[in-house]
Amino acid sequence: MPPILLPLADVNGAFTGLATMLAGYLAAVLAFVLVIAGYQYMFALDDHTKATQSKRAMGVALVGAIVVALAVGVAPTIIGKIGH
Repeated sequence: MPPILLPLADVNGAFTGLATMLAGYLAAVLAFVLVIAGYQYMFALDDHTKATQSKRAMGVALVGAIVVALAVGVAPTIIGKIGH
């Protein structure tokens, strides 16, 4: 009986798909964090400590979103260079 040959896996496509899937999940987490931090900021009233904490949480969430977007954009290029 001849051996069955399987096609080689597309590593670039697999990692790109994984990065896109994780970015989708992180987008939902980002939206949740922004809603909660915005809610806390709206109801901080005269408490400057709570207002500062909620603004910092929104800033950190936005920086995280930028990092994820850059990672998803750069991942195919890096994987393509490693694969060759």
